[in-house]
Amino acid sequence: MSEDQKNKDGNAPAQSGVVSGDAPAIAAAGQGKPAKASKRAKPAAAPEQAASAAKPGRAPRRKVRPRARRWPAVLAGSTTAALAVVAVAAGSALPGFDATATVKPRTEVLPVGVTLANCPGPTQLLSGSAAGTDPQFSPNSSSTKTVLNALALSDANGVVPGTSVSSLGSNAKELFSVSPTPTAPPASPGASAPATLAPLTGEAKAKAAVVRDEAMGTPSVLKALPFAGQRARSAGSVVVTAADGDLRGLAAATCQTPSNDFWLTGASTTVGRTAVLTLANSTQSSATVSLDLFGASGPIQAPGGKSLVIAPGAVQSVVLSGLAPDQQQLSVHVRSVGGAVSGTIQQSVLRGLTPGGVDFLQPVEGPAASTVIPGVQVQDPAAAAKISAQDGYSDASTTLQVTVPGATDAVVAVKAYGPSGQAALPGGGVFTAPAGKVSSLPLAGLPQGTYSLSVTSDSAVVAGVRLANSTKPGSAVDLALAPSGSRLGVNHLATLPGGVASSFAFTAPTGAAAITMVPVSATGVLGSARTINLRAGVTTVVDPAALLGKDAVAALVSAAGEPAYGTQLLGTKGSANIAVLPFAGTGAESHTLAISTGY
Repeated sequence: MSEDQKNKDGNAPAQSGVVSGDAPAIAAAGQGKPAKASKRAKPAAAPEQAASAAKPGRAPRRKVRPRARRWPAVLAGSTTAALAVVAVAAGSALPGFDATATVKPRTEVLPVGVTLANCPGPTQLLSGSAAGTDPQFSPNSSSTKTVLNALALSDANGVVPGTSVSSLGSNAKELFSVSPTPTAPPASPGASAPATLAPLTGEAKAKAAVVRDEAMGTPSVLKALPFAGQRARSAGSVVVTAADGDLRGLAAATCQTPSNDFWLTGASTTVGRTAVLTLANSTQSSATVSLDLFGASGPIQAPGGKSLVIAPGAVQSVVLSGLAPDQQQLSVHVRSVGGAVSGTIQQSVLRGLTPGGVDFLQPVEGPAASTVIPGVQVQDPAAAAKISAQDGYSDASTTLQVTVPGATDAVVAVKAYGPSGQAALPGGGVFTAPAGKVSSLPLAGLPQGTYSLSVTSDSAVVAGVRLANSTKPGSAVDLALAPSGSRLGVNHLATLPGGVASSFAFTAPTGAAAITMVPVSATGVLGSARTINLRAGVTTVVDPAALLGKDAVAALVSAAGEPAYGTQLLGTKGSANIAVLPFAGTGAESHTLAISTGY
Protein backbone atom coordinates (compact mmCIF):
# COMPACT_ATOMS: atom_id res chain seq x y z
CA MET A 1 0.00 0.00 0.00
CA SER A 2 1.35 3.44 -0.95
CA GLU A 3 1.89 6.23 1.58
CA ASP A 4 -0.87 8.36 -0.05
CA GLN A 5 -3.33 5.53 0.28
CA LYS A 6 -2.40 5.06 3.94
CA ASN A 7 -2.99 8.73 4.63
CA LYS A 8 -6.27 8.71 2.77
CA ASP A 9 -7.60 5.67 4.67
CA GLY A 10 -6.35 6.88 8.02
CA ASN A 11 -8.02 10.36 7.82
CA ALA A 12 -11.36 9.66 6.20
CA PRO A 13 -14.38 10.71 8.33
CA ALA A 14 -15.95 7.90 10.33
CA GLN A 15 -19.41 8.55 8.93
CA SER A 16 -18.18 7.95 5.42
CA GLY A 17 -17.90 4.23 6.18
CA VAL A 18 -14.10 4.06 5.88
CA VAL A 19 -12.52 2.41 8.92
CA SER A 20 -9.20 3.61 10.23
CA GLY A 21 -6.30 1.27 10.86
CA ASP A 22 -7.07 1.04 14.60
CA ALA A 23 -10.85 1.04 14.28
CA PRO A 24 -11.57 -2.69 13.85
CA ALA A 25 -10.05 -3.81 17.15
CA ILE A 26 -11.55 -0.88 19.07
CA ALA A 27 -14.95 -1.33 17.48
CA ALA A 28 -14.97 -4.98 18.35
CA ALA A 29 -14.15 -4.22 21.96
CA GLY A 30 -16.67 -1.36 22.19
CA GLN A 31 -19.46 -3.23 20.40
CA GLY A 32 -20.10 -0.63 17.73
CA LYS A 33 -19.42 2.57 19.73
CA PRO A 34 -17.83 5.47 17.90
CA ALA A 35 -14.12 5.08 17.57
CA LYS A 36 -11.83 7.35 19.56
CA ALA A 37 -9.73 9.84 17.78
CA SER A 38 -6.32 8.68 16.85
CA LYS A 39 -3.46 10.15 18.89
CA ARG A 40 -1.33 10.46 15.82
CA ALA A 41 -1.14 13.83 14.11
CA LYS A 42 -3.32 14.05 11.03
CA PRO A 43 -2.08 15.74 7.87
CA ALA A 44 -4.05 18.56 6.34
CA ALA A 45 -7.08 17.62 4.25
CA ALA A 46 -6.64 17.56 0.53
CA PRO A 47 -8.16 20.48 -1.43
CA GLU A 48 -10.71 18.19 -3.06
CA GLN A 49 -11.95 16.96 0.32
CA ALA A 50 -12.28 20.55 1.63
CA ALA A 51 -14.29 21.58 -1.38
CA SER A 52 -16.61 18.65 -0.91
CA ALA A 53 -17.28 19.58 2.70
CA ALA A 54 -18.04 23.22 1.80
CA LYS A 55 -20.85 22.20 -0.59
CA PRO A 56 -23.43 20.22 1.42
CA GLY A 57 -25.78 20.00 -1.53
CA ARG A 58 -23.44 17.86 -3.52
CA ALA A 59 -23.64 14.07 -3.00
CA PRO A 60 -20.57 12.50 -1.34
CA ARG A 61 -18.09 10.79 -3.59
CA ARG A 62 -18.54 7.48 -1.74
CA LYS A 63 -21.86 6.25 -0.42
CA VAL A 64 -22.13 5.20 3.20
CA ARG A 65 -24.19 2.06 2.63
CA PRO A 66 -21.70 0.26 0.34
CA ARG A 67 -18.92 1.03 2.81
CA ALA A 68 -21.05 -0.32 5.65
CA ARG A 69 -21.39 -3.66 3.85
CA ARG A 70 -17.58 -3.98 3.76
CA TRP A 71 -17.22 -3.52 7.53
CA PRO A 72 -17.42 -7.20 8.54
CA ALA A 73 -14.93 -8.23 5.85
CA VAL A 74 -12.43 -5.57 6.90
CA LEU A 75 -12.94 -6.40 10.55
CA ALA A 76 -12.43 -10.14 9.98
CA GLY A 77 -9.33 -9.57 7.89
CA SER A 78 -7.84 -7.30 10.51
CA THR A 79 -8.55 -9.75 13.32
CA THR A 80 -6.86 -12.54 11.38
CA ALA A 81 -3.85 -10.37 10.87
CA ALA A 82 -3.74 -9.67 14.58
CA LEU A 83 -3.83 -13.37 15.37
CA ALA A 84 -1.05 -14.01 12.87
CA VAL A 85 1.05 -11.34 14.56
CA VAL A 86 0.44 -12.96 17.93
CA ALA A 87 1.45 -16.36 16.54
CA VAL A 88 4.64 -15.00 15.04
CA ALA A 89 5.39 -13.20 18.27
CA ALA A 90 4.90 -16.41 20.23
CA GLY A 91 7.15 -18.29 17.84
CA SER A 92 9.87 -15.72 18.31
CA ALA A 93 9.55 -15.56 22.10
CA LEU A 94 9.34 -19.27 22.90
CA PRO A 95 12.42 -21.45 22.43
CA GLY A 96 12.06 -24.24 19.88
CA PHE A 97 9.48 -22.39 17.74
CA ASP A 98 11.94 -20.55 15.55
CA ALA A 99 11.02 -21.36 11.97
CA THR A 100 14.58 -20.63 10.88
CA ALA A 101 16.16 -23.04 13.37
CA THR A 102 17.96 -26.10 11.98
CA VAL A 103 17.08 -29.41 13.64
CA LYS A 104 19.90 -31.95 13.46
CA PRO A 105 18.66 -35.55 12.98
CA ARG A 106 19.89 -37.97 15.62
CA THR A 107 19.97 -41.73 16.01
CA GLU A 108 17.85 -43.20 18.80
CA VAL A 109 18.70 -46.64 20.17
CA LEU A 110 15.60 -48.84 20.10
CA PRO A 111 15.00 -51.57 22.67
CA VAL A 112 15.87 -55.05 21.48
CA GLY A 113 13.62 -58.06 21.73
CA VAL A 114 13.91 -61.80 22.00
CA THR A 115 16.08 -63.49 19.36
CA LEU A 116 14.12 -66.27 17.64
CA ALA A 117 15.34 -69.08 15.38
CA ASN A 118 12.93 -71.77 14.18
CA CYS A 119 14.24 -75.32 13.81
CA PRO A 120 12.56 -78.08 11.76
CA GLY A 121 11.53 -81.39 13.29
CA PRO A 122 12.17 -84.95 12.08
CA THR A 123 11.64 -85.96 8.48
CA GLN A 124 8.25 -87.65 8.07
CA LEU A 125 6.40 -89.64 5.43
CA LEU A 126 3.04 -88.61 4.05
CA SER A 127 0.25 -91.03 4.91
CA GLY A 128 -3.01 -90.35 3.14
CA SER A 129 -3.88 -87.55 0.75
CA ALA A 130 -0.94 -85.81 -0.86
CA ALA A 131 -2.87 -82.59 -1.36
CA GLY A 132 -3.99 -79.79 0.91
CA THR A 133 -2.51 -77.89 3.82
CA ASP A 134 -3.33 -80.38 6.59
CA PRO A 135 -1.53 -83.57 5.55
CA GLN A 136 -1.12 -86.68 7.68
CA PHE A 137 2.36 -87.95 8.47
CA SER A 138 3.87 -91.18 9.72
CA PRO A 139 7.34 -91.87 11.15
CA ASN A 140 10.14 -92.40 8.65
CA SER A 141 11.72 -95.53 10.15
CA SER A 142 12.88 -96.92 13.46
CA SER A 143 16.46 -95.93 12.64
CA THR A 144 15.68 -92.24 12.12
CA LYS A 145 17.64 -90.02 14.49
CA THR A 146 16.97 -86.31 14.89
CA VAL A 147 19.30 -84.15 16.98
CA LEU A 148 19.50 -80.43 17.72
CA ASN A 149 22.70 -78.49 18.35
CA ALA A 150 22.54 -75.00 19.86
CA LEU A 151 25.01 -72.32 20.86
CA ALA A 152 24.63 -69.03 22.77
CA LEU A 153 27.52 -66.55 22.90
CA SER A 154 28.20 -64.29 25.88
CA ASP A 155 28.92 -60.58 25.84
CA ALA A 156 32.43 -59.18 26.27
CA ASN A 157 32.11 -59.56 30.06
CA GLY A 158 31.34 -63.26 29.90
CA VAL A 159 27.59 -63.02 30.59
CA VAL A 160 25.64 -65.59 28.57
CA PRO A 161 22.05 -64.53 27.74
CA GLY A 162 19.13 -66.62 28.92
CA THR A 163 18.51 -69.14 26.13
CA SER A 164 16.03 -72.01 25.85
CA VAL A 165 14.43 -74.35 23.31
CA SER A 166 10.64 -74.68 23.13
CA SER A 167 8.45 -76.87 20.97
CA LEU A 168 6.10 -75.44 18.37
CA GLY A 169 2.62 -76.63 17.52
CA SER A 170 -0.43 -77.60 19.55
CA ASN A 171 1.64 -78.85 22.51
CA ALA A 172 4.05 -75.92 22.70
CA LYS A 173 6.18 -75.91 25.83
CA GLU A 174 9.74 -75.32 26.94
CA LEU A 175 11.85 -78.41 26.27
CA PHE A 176 15.15 -77.52 27.88
CA SER A 177 17.40 -74.61 28.82
CA VAL A 178 20.63 -73.81 27.03
CA SER A 179 21.65 -71.20 29.62
CA PRO A 180 19.77 -69.67 32.58
CA THR A 181 18.64 -66.07 32.59
CA PRO A 182 21.36 -63.92 34.23
CA THR A 183 20.70 -61.18 36.76
CA ALA A 184 20.43 -57.86 34.96
CA PRO A 185 23.00 -55.21 36.01
CA PRO A 186 21.77 -51.86 37.34
CA ALA A 187 21.03 -49.40 34.58
CA SER A 188 23.62 -46.66 34.26
CA PRO A 189 22.21 -43.19 33.51
CA GLY A 190 23.06 -41.83 30.12
CA ALA A 191 24.35 -45.16 28.83
CA SER A 192 25.15 -45.05 25.15
CA ALA A 193 24.66 -47.68 22.47
CA PRO A 194 26.94 -50.75 22.62
CA ALA A 195 30.19 -50.51 20.75
CA THR A 196 30.56 -52.07 17.35
CA LEU A 197 31.12 -55.81 17.57
CA ALA A 198 34.69 -56.90 16.87
CA PRO A 199 35.91 -60.37 15.90
CA LEU A 200 36.58 -62.57 18.91
CA THR A 201 40.03 -64.12 19.19
CA GLY A 202 39.49 -66.47 22.13
CA GLU A 203 41.58 -64.32 24.47
CA ALA A 204 38.76 -62.18 25.88
CA LYS A 205 36.36 -62.94 28.74
CA ALA A 206 33.74 -64.18 26.31
CA LYS A 207 32.39 -67.70 26.61
CA ALA A 208 29.48 -69.74 25.31
CA ALA A 209 26.73 -72.11 26.36
CA VAL A 210 26.51 -75.23 24.20
CA VAL A 211 23.97 -78.01 23.72
CA ARG A 212 25.10 -80.86 21.49
CA ASP A 213 23.11 -83.64 19.87
CA GLU A 214 19.93 -83.19 21.91
CA ALA A 215 17.26 -85.62 20.68
CA MET A 216 14.27 -83.84 19.13
CA GLY A 217 10.90 -85.11 18.00
CA THR A 218 9.10 -81.92 17.04
CA PRO A 219 9.64 -78.55 15.34
CA SER A 220 11.10 -76.11 17.86
CA VAL A 221 12.24 -72.54 18.41
CA LEU A 222 15.52 -71.35 19.92
CA LYS A 223 14.83 -68.30 22.12
CA ALA A 224 17.56 -66.01 23.45
CA LEU A 225 16.71 -63.08 25.73
CA PRO A 226 18.38 -59.67 25.39
CA PHE A 227 20.76 -58.62 28.16
CA ALA A 228 21.94 -55.17 29.22
CA GLY A 229 20.43 -53.57 26.11
CA GLN A 230 22.25 -55.92 23.74
CA ARG A 231 20.71 -58.38 21.33
CA ALA A 232 21.59 -61.98 22.18
CA ARG A 233 23.69 -63.97 19.73
CA SER A 234 22.69 -67.59 19.29
CA ALA A 235 22.43 -70.23 16.58
CA GLY A 236 21.25 -73.78 16.15
CA SER A 237 20.98 -76.62 13.66
CA VAL A 238 19.01 -79.82 13.19
CA VAL A 239 20.48 -83.00 11.69
CA VAL A 240 18.34 -86.01 10.67
CA THR A 241 19.88 -89.35 9.70
CA ALA A 242 18.14 -92.55 8.57
CA ALA A 243 19.83 -95.78 7.58
CA ASP A 244 16.76 -97.35 6.02
CA GLY A 245 13.21 -96.59 4.94
CA ASP A 246 11.86 -94.45 2.13
CA LEU A 247 13.56 -91.35 3.60
CA ARG A 248 16.97 -92.89 3.86
CA GLY A 249 19.75 -90.33 3.83
CA LEU A 250 20.98 -87.21 5.61
CA ALA A 251 18.98 -84.00 6.02
CA ALA A 252 20.13 -80.90 7.89
CA ALA A 253 19.01 -77.31 8.36
CA THR A 254 20.22 -74.21 10.16
CA CYS A 255 17.65 -72.83 12.59
CA GLN A 256 16.05 -69.95 10.72
CA THR A 257 15.30 -66.40 11.83
CA PRO A 258 11.62 -65.63 11.03
CA SER A 259 11.04 -63.34 8.07
CA ASN A 260 8.18 -61.74 6.16
CA ASP A 261 9.74 -62.38 2.74
CA PHE A 262 12.02 -65.17 1.52
CA TRP A 263 12.62 -67.57 -1.39
CA LEU A 264 12.96 -71.35 -1.61
CA THR A 265 14.19 -73.22 -4.67
CA GLY A 266 15.18 -76.75 -5.73
CA ALA A 267 11.82 -78.45 -5.16
CA SER A 268 10.25 -81.07 -7.43
CA THR A 269 6.75 -82.59 -7.59
CA THR A 270 7.03 -85.12 -10.41
CA VAL A 271 6.21 -88.81 -9.89
CA GLY A 272 8.21 -90.19 -6.97
CA ARG A 273 9.18 -86.70 -5.76
CA THR A 274 7.52 -85.28 -2.65
CA ALA A 275 7.91 -81.68 -1.53
CA VAL A 276 6.30 -80.57 1.76
CA LEU A 277 6.62 -76.92 2.76
CA THR A 278 6.57 -76.39 6.54
CA LEU A 279 5.78 -72.89 7.80
CA ALA A 280 6.38 -72.02 11.45
CA ASN A 281 5.24 -68.92 13.34
CA SER A 282 7.09 -68.42 16.63
CA THR A 283 6.04 -64.78 17.03
CA GLN A 284 3.16 -63.47 19.13
CA SER A 285 1.17 -62.26 16.10
CA SER A 286 -0.87 -64.20 13.58
CA ALA A 287 0.69 -64.47 10.13
CA THR A 288 -1.16 -64.40 6.82
CA VAL A 289 1.02 -66.15 4.25
CA SER A 290 0.87 -66.07 0.45
CA LEU A 291 2.86 -68.36 -1.85
CA ASP A 292 4.03 -67.40 -5.34
CA LEU A 293 5.09 -70.46 -7.36
CA PHE A 294 7.43 -70.60 -10.36
CA GLY A 295 8.05 -73.65 -12.54
CA ALA A 296 9.96 -74.49 -15.70
CA SER A 297 7.00 -73.32 -17.79
CA GLY A 298 6.37 -70.07 -15.94
CA PRO A 299 4.38 -68.75 -12.97
CA ILE A 300 1.85 -71.18 -11.50
CA GLN A 301 -1.58 -69.99 -10.45
CA ALA A 302 -2.40 -71.63 -7.13
CA PRO A 303 -5.34 -70.04 -5.28
CA GLY A 304 -4.88 -72.57 -2.47
CA GLY A 305 -1.55 -70.95 -1.64
CA LYS A 306 -3.05 -67.58 -0.77
CA SER A 307 -4.13 -66.19 2.61
CA LEU A 308 -2.85 -69.06 4.74
CA VAL A 309 -3.38 -68.00 8.34
CA ILE A 310 -0.84 -69.33 10.86
CA ALA A 311 -1.59 -68.66 14.51
CA PRO A 312 1.13 -67.63 16.98
CA GLY A 313 3.22 -70.64 17.96
CA ALA A 314 1.69 -72.79 15.22
CA VAL A 315 3.20 -74.91 12.45
CA GLN A 316 1.47 -75.58 9.14
CA SER A 317 2.48 -77.95 6.33
CA VAL A 318 1.67 -77.50 2.65
CA VAL A 319 2.03 -80.37 0.17
CA LEU A 320 3.32 -78.57 -2.92
CA SER A 321 2.12 -81.25 -5.33
CA GLY A 322 -1.41 -80.19 -4.43
CA LEU A 323 -0.66 -76.64 -5.61
CA ALA A 324 1.83 -77.30 -8.42
CA PRO A 325 1.72 -80.93 -9.64
CA ASP A 326 4.23 -82.50 -12.04
CA GLN A 327 6.87 -79.77 -11.74
CA GLN A 328 10.43 -80.98 -12.23
CA GLN A 329 11.80 -77.62 -11.04
CA LEU A 330 9.89 -75.46 -8.57
CA SER A 331 10.67 -72.25 -6.70
CA VAL A 332 8.50 -70.70 -4.00
CA HIS A 333 8.30 -67.08 -2.93
CA VAL A 334 6.94 -66.88 0.63
CA ARG A 335 5.43 -63.62 1.86
CA SER A 336 3.67 -62.99 5.16
CA VAL A 337 1.69 -60.13 6.63
CA GLY A 338 1.64 -59.72 10.38
CA GLY A 339 3.86 -62.24 12.14
CA ALA A 340 7.13 -63.30 10.56
CA VAL A 341 7.52 -66.98 9.67
CA SER A 342 10.20 -69.49 8.75
CA GLY A 343 9.96 -72.03 5.97
CA THR A 344 11.73 -75.19 4.84
CA ILE A 345 10.81 -77.75 2.19
CA GLN A 346 11.27 -81.44 2.99
CA GLN A 347 12.22 -82.78 -0.42
CA SER A 348 12.43 -86.55 -0.92
CA VAL A 349 12.80 -88.87 -3.88
CA LEU A 350 11.71 -92.49 -4.28
CA ARG A 351 12.65 -94.23 -7.53
CA GLY A 352 10.43 -97.29 -7.53
CA LEU A 353 11.54 -99.07 -4.36
CA THR A 354 14.95 -97.38 -4.16
CA PRO A 355 15.33 -94.32 -1.90
CA GLY A 356 16.59 -91.35 -3.88
CA GLY A 357 17.53 -89.03 -1.01
CA VAL A 358 16.01 -86.48 1.36
CA ASP A 359 16.90 -82.95 2.40
CA PHE A 360 15.59 -79.75 3.97
CA LEU A 361 15.57 -77.02 1.31
CA GLN A 362 16.39 -73.75 3.05
CA PRO A 363 15.93 -70.11 1.97
CA VAL A 364 18.26 -68.66 -0.64
CA GLU A 365 19.21 -65.04 -1.22
CA GLY A 366 16.42 -62.89 -2.60
CA PRO A 367 16.41 -61.65 -6.21
CA ALA A 368 19.71 -59.96 -7.06
CA ALA A 369 21.87 -59.21 -10.08
CA SER A 370 24.88 -60.83 -8.42
CA THR A 371 25.06 -63.72 -5.96
CA VAL A 372 27.50 -66.38 -4.75
CA ILE A 373 26.80 -70.06 -4.02
CA PRO A 374 29.53 -71.71 -1.91
CA GLY A 375 29.83 -75.39 -1.09
CA VAL A 376 29.03 -76.96 -4.47
CA GLN A 377 30.34 -80.50 -4.18
CA VAL A 378 30.81 -82.29 -7.50
CA GLN A 379 31.36 -86.03 -7.98
CA ASP A 380 33.76 -87.62 -10.41
CA PRO A 381 32.25 -86.96 -13.87
CA ALA A 382 32.57 -90.57 -15.01
CA ALA A 383 30.86 -91.97 -11.90
CA ALA A 384 28.15 -89.29 -12.03
CA ALA A 385 27.44 -90.13 -15.68
CA LYS A 386 26.85 -93.80 -14.83
CA ILE A 387 24.39 -92.85 -12.08
CA SER A 388 22.34 -90.38 -14.15
CA ALA A 389 22.25 -92.80 -17.13
CA GLN A 390 20.05 -95.23 -15.18
CA ASP A 391 16.35 -95.28 -15.87
CA GLY A 392 14.60 -92.67 -13.71
CA TYR A 393 17.86 -91.07 -12.51
CA SER A 394 18.03 -88.12 -14.90
CA ASP A 395 17.69 -85.67 -11.99
CA ALA A 396 20.43 -87.38 -9.95
CA SER A 397 23.04 -84.85 -11.05
CA THR A 398 24.49 -81.60 -9.79
CA THR A 399 22.63 -78.70 -11.43
CA LEU A 400 22.40 -74.94 -11.04
CA GLN A 401 18.81 -73.67 -10.92
CA VAL A 402 18.04 -70.03 -11.70
CA THR A 403 14.64 -68.37 -11.29
CA VAL A 404 13.78 -65.06 -12.97
CA PRO A 405 10.86 -63.49 -11.08
CA GLY A 406 10.67 -60.42 -13.33
CA ALA A 407 9.08 -59.87 -16.72
CA THR A 408 12.36 -59.63 -18.67
CA ASP A 409 14.63 -62.47 -19.77
CA ALA A 410 17.97 -62.55 -17.98
CA VAL A 411 21.38 -63.16 -19.53
CA VAL A 412 23.20 -65.12 -16.81
CA ALA A 413 26.97 -65.53 -16.54
CA VAL A 414 28.29 -68.23 -14.20
CA LYS A 415 31.87 -68.68 -12.97
CA ALA A 416 33.03 -71.75 -11.03
CA TYR A 417 35.89 -71.32 -8.55
CA GLY A 418 37.53 -74.58 -7.45
CA PRO A 419 40.57 -75.55 -5.39
CA SER A 420 42.88 -74.50 -8.24
CA GLY A 421 41.04 -71.39 -9.37
CA GLN A 422 38.42 -70.82 -12.04
CA ALA A 423 37.21 -73.87 -13.93
CA ALA A 424 35.59 -74.01 -17.36
CA LEU A 425 31.84 -74.53 -17.61
CA PRO A 426 29.76 -75.89 -20.52
CA GLY A 427 28.99 -73.09 -22.99
CA GLY A 428 31.31 -70.75 -21.13
CA GLY A 429 28.78 -70.56 -18.31
CA VAL A 430 26.60 -68.03 -20.17
CA PHE A 431 22.95 -68.73 -20.94
CA THR A 432 19.60 -66.95 -21.20
CA ALA A 433 17.06 -67.57 -18.45
CA PRO A 434 13.47 -66.85 -19.57
CA ALA A 435 11.36 -64.45 -17.53
CA GLY A 436 9.06 -65.96 -14.91
CA LYS A 437 10.58 -69.43 -15.23
CA VAL A 438 13.07 -71.76 -13.56
CA SER A 439 16.07 -72.60 -15.76
CA SER A 440 18.98 -74.97 -15.15
CA LEU A 441 22.64 -75.35 -16.03
CA PRO A 442 24.18 -78.86 -15.60
CA LEU A 443 27.50 -78.90 -13.74
CA ALA A 444 28.43 -82.52 -14.45
CA GLY A 445 31.33 -81.43 -16.66
CA LEU A 446 33.30 -80.02 -13.73
CA PRO A 447 36.18 -82.10 -12.35
CA GLN A 448 35.62 -83.71 -8.98
CA GLY A 449 35.94 -81.28 -6.09
CA THR A 450 34.22 -78.54 -4.08
CA TYR A 451 33.41 -75.30 -5.89
CA SER A 452 31.80 -71.92 -5.39
CA LEU A 453 29.67 -70.38 -8.11
CA SER A 454 29.49 -66.69 -8.92
CA VAL A 455 26.22 -65.86 -10.68
CA THR A 456 25.76 -62.47 -12.35
CA SER A 457 22.87 -61.32 -14.50
CA ASP A 458 21.47 -58.25 -16.21
CA SER A 459 18.21 -58.88 -14.29
CA ALA A 460 17.56 -59.92 -10.70
CA VAL A 461 17.53 -63.70 -10.26
CA VAL A 462 17.24 -66.31 -7.51
CA ALA A 463 19.75 -69.17 -7.56
CA GLY A 464 20.68 -72.43 -5.84
CA VAL A 465 22.47 -75.66 -6.73
CA ARG A 466 20.88 -79.09 -6.40
CA LEU A 467 23.53 -81.54 -5.25
CA ALA A 468 23.44 -85.30 -5.85
CA ASN A 469 25.79 -87.81 -4.28
CA SER A 470 26.10 -91.56 -4.80
CA THR A 471 28.44 -94.47 -4.28
CA LYS A 472 27.75 -96.85 -7.17
CA PRO A 473 24.98 -97.62 -9.66
CA GLY A 474 22.01 -99.39 -8.10
CA SER A 475 22.70 -98.02 -4.62
CA ALA A 476 20.85 -95.25 -2.82
CA VAL A 477 21.44 -91.66 -3.88
CA ASP A 478 21.26 -88.69 -1.55
CA LEU A 479 20.45 -85.10 -2.45
CA ALA A 480 21.01 -81.64 -0.96
CA LEU A 481 20.66 -77.98 -1.87
CA ALA A 482 23.52 -75.49 -1.76
CA PRO A 483 21.78 -72.10 -1.36
CA SER A 484 23.16 -68.75 -2.37
CA GLY A 485 24.43 -66.83 0.66
CA SER A 486 25.31 -63.35 1.80
CA ARG A 487 28.78 -62.01 2.49
CA LEU A 488 30.34 -63.27 5.73
CA GLY A 489 30.65 -60.81 8.59
CA VAL A 490 31.86 -61.05 12.18
CA ASN A 491 31.30 -63.85 14.70
CA HIS A 492 28.99 -66.21 12.84
CA LEU A 493 28.08 -69.11 15.12
CA ALA A 494 28.45 -72.59 13.62
CA THR A 495 27.70 -75.89 15.33
CA LEU A 496 29.68 -79.09 14.72
CA PRO A 497 27.14 -81.92 14.99
CA GLY A 498 28.34 -85.29 16.22
CA GLY A 499 28.06 -88.50 14.23
CA VAL A 500 28.69 -86.83 10.87
CA ALA A 501 31.74 -85.45 9.09
CA SER A 502 31.89 -81.64 8.81
CA SER A 503 33.88 -79.42 6.47
CA PHE A 504 33.78 -75.72 5.63
CA ALA A 505 34.04 -74.26 2.14
CA PHE A 506 35.20 -70.64 1.83
CA THR A 507 35.81 -68.41 -1.19
CA ALA A 508 36.67 -64.80 -2.00
CA PRO A 509 35.78 -64.27 -5.68
CA THR A 510 37.16 -60.75 -6.18
CA GLY A 511 40.21 -60.47 -3.93
CA ALA A 512 42.21 -61.83 -1.03
CA ALA A 513 40.46 -62.30 2.32
CA ALA A 514 41.12 -63.84 5.71
CA ILE A 515 38.87 -66.16 7.71
CA THR A 516 39.25 -66.36 11.49
CA MET A 517 37.88 -69.41 13.31
CA VAL A 518 37.65 -69.69 17.11
CA PRO A 519 36.95 -73.16 18.54
CA VAL A 520 34.33 -73.65 21.26
CA SER A 521 34.55 -76.63 23.59
CA ALA A 522 31.64 -78.59 25.07
CA THR A 523 32.05 -76.61 28.31
CA GLY A 524 31.76 -73.28 26.47
CA VAL A 525 35.44 -72.31 26.59
CA LEU A 526 36.73 -70.35 23.61
CA GLY A 527 40.11 -71.43 22.28
CA SER A 528 42.76 -69.54 20.37
CA ALA A 529 41.84 -68.19 16.96
CA ARG A 530 43.03 -69.81 13.76
CA THR A 531 43.39 -67.87 10.50
CA ILE A 532 42.84 -69.10 6.94
CA ASN A 533 44.08 -66.89 4.12
CA LEU A 534 41.94 -67.00 0.99
CA ARG A 535 43.30 -66.31 -2.46
CA ALA A 536 41.12 -64.53 -4.98
CA GLY A 537 38.96 -66.85 -7.07
CA VAL A 538 39.84 -70.03 -5.15
CA THR A 539 37.61 -72.26 -2.99
CA THR A 540 39.33 -73.46 0.19
CA VAL A 541 37.98 -76.47 2.10
CA VAL A 542 38.72 -76.59 5.85
CA ASP A 543 38.51 -79.65 8.09
CA PRO A 544 37.45 -78.25 11.51
CA ALA A 545 38.72 -81.30 13.39
CA ALA A 546 42.21 -80.81 11.95
CA LEU A 547 42.23 -77.03 12.32
CA LEU A 548 40.38 -76.52 15.61
CA GLY A 549 41.01 -79.82 17.38
CA LYS A 550 38.81 -82.83 18.09
CA ASP A 551 37.39 -81.23 21.25
CA ALA A 552 35.69 -78.42 19.32
CA VAL A 553 31.89 -78.74 19.21
CA ALA A 554 31.24 -75.30 17.66
CA ALA A 555 33.11 -72.45 16.02
CA LEU A 556 32.96 -68.68 15.66
CA VAL A 557 33.68 -67.59 12.09
CA SER A 558 34.69 -64.05 11.05
CA ALA A 559 35.83 -62.65 7.72
CA ALA A 560 38.06 -59.69 6.83
CA GLY A 561 39.37 -58.21 3.59
CA GLU A 562 37.54 -58.56 0.29
CA PRO A 563 34.02 -60.06 0.30
CA ALA A 564 34.17 -63.67 1.47
CA TYR A 565 31.50 -66.37 1.41
CA GLY A 566 31.22 -69.76 3.03
CA THR A 567 29.06 -72.67 4.12
CA GLN A 568 29.28 -75.97 6.00
CA LEU A 569 29.07 -79.38 4.33
CA LEU A 570 28.00 -82.55 6.15
CA GLY A 571 28.47 -86.16 5.14
CA THR A 572 28.89 -89.71 6.39
CA LYS A 573 31.92 -91.79 5.49
CA GLY A 574 31.18 -94.82 3.35
CA SER A 575 27.76 -93.61 2.24
CA ALA A 576 26.18 -91.20 -0.22
CA ASN A 577 24.89 -88.94 2.59
CA ILE A 578 25.27 -85.23 1.95
CA ALA A 579 23.77 -82.05 3.46
CA VAL A 580 24.52 -78.32 3.65
CA LEU A 581 24.34 -76.06 6.73
CA PRO A 582 24.44 -72.37 5.75
CA PHE A 583 25.83 -69.90 8.28
CA ALA A 584 23.31 -68.14 10.47
CA GLY A 585 23.37 -64.35 10.50
CA THR A 586 25.57 -62.58 13.02
CA GLY A 587 22.73 -60.58 14.58
CA ALA A 588 23.12 -56.97 15.69
CA GLU A 589 23.96 -55.78 19.18
CA SER A 590 21.45 -52.96 18.84
CA HIS A 591 18.80 -51.89 16.39
CA THR A 592 18.75 -48.23 15.40
CA LEU A 593 16.42 -46.14 13.29
CA ALA A 594 17.63 -42.87 11.77
CA ILE A 595 14.78 -40.34 11.64
CA SER A 596 15.31 -37.30 9.42
CA THR A 597 13.06 -34.24 9.44
CA GLY A 598 12.60 -31.73 6.67
CA TYR A 599 10.19 -29.96 4.36
